[in-house]
Formats: sequence, C-alpha cells, structure tokens
Amino acid sequence: MDILLLLGAAQAFFMTIFLFNKKGKTHADYVLEVWLIFMGIHLLYVYLWTTGFLYRHPHFLGTGAAFNMLEGVFMYVYVLLMLSKTGKFKLIYLLHTLPFITFTIYYMFEFYFLSADEKLIHYDNIINEDLSKTLKIMSFPNMISVPIYVVISLLKLRSHSKNLSARFSYTEKISLNWLKFIVVGLGIFTLSSIVGMILESYPFVSNVMHYQIGYLGLAIAIFFLGYYGIRQQAIYKPPTEPLSSEKELTLGSSRKKVESRYLHSGLKDNEADKYRQELLDFFNVEKPYLNGKLSLQEVAEHLDVSVNHLSQVINEKIGKTFFDFVNDYRIEEVKIKLANFKNQSFTILALAFDSGFNSKSSFNNIFKKSTGVTPSQYVKMKTQ
Repeated sequence: MDILLLLGAAQAFFMTIFLFNKKGKTHADYVLEVWLIFMGIHLLYVYLWTTGFLYRHPHFLGTGAAFNMLEGVFMYVYVLLMLSKTGKFKLIYLLHTLPFITFTIYYMFEFYFLSADEKLIHYDNIINEDLSKTLKIMSFPNMISVPIYVVISLLKLRSHSKNLSARFSYTEKISLNWLKFIVVGLGIFTLSSIVGMILESYPFVSNVMHYQIGYLGLAIAIFFLGYYGIRQQAIYKPPTEPLSSEKELTLGSSRKKVESRYLHSGLKDNEADKYRQELLDFFNVEKPYLNGKLSLQEVAEHLDVSVNHLSQVINEKIGKTFFDFVNDYRIEEVKIKLANFKNQSFTILALAFDSGFNSKSSFNNIFKKSTGVTPSQYVKMKTQ
C-alpha cells in the first residue's frame, strides 16, 4: 500500500509536467496544475505518515491535517471553470478556502506550537479518540468537505449536460462525462474512508476500509484527471456578448416553458420571423452544419444576432433545440449522399463524417432517433 501512495504522488508531479506543456491552456488548466501538485503533496504526506516518518520527526505531524478540505475546493473550482462561459478565475472562489484557513489557524495554536513530545501525546489522544470538544467540532468540516463538494459539483455537471443541446451541435469532448466519473469516484472513496474511520474499532474493518481506500482512490483519480485534463479542450469560446447562464432550452422542455422563458426577451415577432428566414437561408445555402464543431455562438456571430435571440428563434419558431436543428440537416445530408450513385464506394460512416458528424456512436444514435431505423437498415430499405 505504501508504494502505491508513493507512486501516486510521483504520478501527480509527472502529470503536472505534461500539463505544463499543454498548448492553449485555460484558467481551468492552471487550477488543475495546482490541484495535481497539491494531491501529490497530500499523498506524499500520507506516505510519510503510514511509514512512521512523521512519528520519528514529530514536528511535521499535523501539517496535512486539513488537506481534505482543499481537495473538495479544488475539485469544485475546477468544475466551475470548465463550465464557465468566460473561463476566467474569480477571486470569489477563494472564499471556499475559509474553512481550511480557519481550521489551520486554530490548529496552529492548538497543536503546531507544541513541543515534539507534546505532539506525540496529542496524536496518541487522537488515535484513542480522547479529543477536545472544540477539536471534534473543527474536524467535522474536514470529514464532510469532499462529500459536500461532490454533490454540488455533480449538480453543476448535470445542469451542463442538460444545456448542451441549446448551445452545441455535438457532445464529443464537451459532455465532461469523464469528470463526472472522477467526481463520483472521489465521493465513493471518501465515504468509504469515513465509514472506515467510524467503524475502525472493528479489526476487520480497520484493516480494509480505513484511510487506505480513500487515498488509493485519490491516486487513481490523479491518473484520469491528468490524462483527460491534458486532452480536454475549452468548451466555450470567449463570448462576444453577455450570455444568460442557466436559461437555455433543455431536452424535454414543454412549449409553455419556452414561451414563458422568452416572455421578456424584447424580441418582436416580425424580427423573429426575419431571423428565422436568415437562419434557414444560411443553412440551406452555405451548409454550416458540415462543420462538426458548430456552435450556437458561431451561427449567431455570422448572422449578427444575439445568442439568446437566436436560441429563442430556434426554440419558438422552429420548435427544436439547436442540437436537433443542426443534426436534422446532417441526417438529410447523409441521405442525399447515400442516394448519390457516385458515393457507393464510400462507407456509411465516411459519408456521415463528411456530413458533419464526429463519431460513429453519435451518428448511429441520432440517425435512428430521426428515422426509426439504423443507417444499415435504411440503406437496405432503399436498395430493395
């Protein structure tokens, strides 16, 4: 187990080096760099603790007592920056470090200034649960910090998934499913560690479910965070206008909700009809849907229309989300190509990629949703 902790720490530092060389870095990447370094230090601290180094050098004891508080903060801020439409770090995020700072200041007077022998006695009291009431109260946020940030991070990611269809014509590399799995994994490992702490009076549980499980999970998370973080692109381009944060149409929204959402948008009906026609002309003539990374913002900039007004036009005047609107054009493009005798030498997937789709799975899912049959079944039906 000790060697895994050491390898996890080394892995964090190596991942940071790779991330440091990433081109076109965003503020989220910089936060991830600091987070990886912090996780490496965290695992290194646990390694020194489990190997007895800290007990042989007691002045280092307690220096990582509040590290768990920062794990949750780093995770949440990273999620916020990944989902931010501006991508900029805000000073208000630093408020999330207040519990860590408060605990550290208290612990400084309670523990850090003690002599080496007093620190050893203090830690023996912790192991024997002979803690002061104040320290127990102060330690509680340290235990629940990560689970709380896991929950609110998942809520943010869930909202992001719902809003993708209003802003983008694709989901590849922007759905952040990998980040959801990491957040859930950290939550599970942390809860397992907490359960182990609560039940550690039972010999079997203490050997299997204590800190080792949680920190092993942290080591695993480091690999996936570094791997996907290096590959992850910025989801939003810098906006050219103020964007409404959480007011976009989601799949399954009713017409009534759409109408009420845009009740005070200021867009007149005759303007909406004009924008609708310009949009249809643009798609029918210039075929922007062939761009596999087409976004609502790009279309709005081309038409010189506000993003929110264009979204309203697509939702109200066409009755679709931006995702469905664009991909319906792509499906029709595929059908046209399949009907062309000159394209018989090409595979269905090649024609799909040429029509604006980015992956086989998304093409198959969207095609079946649109036609009720798979692409292969559609071709067989047309050749019979």
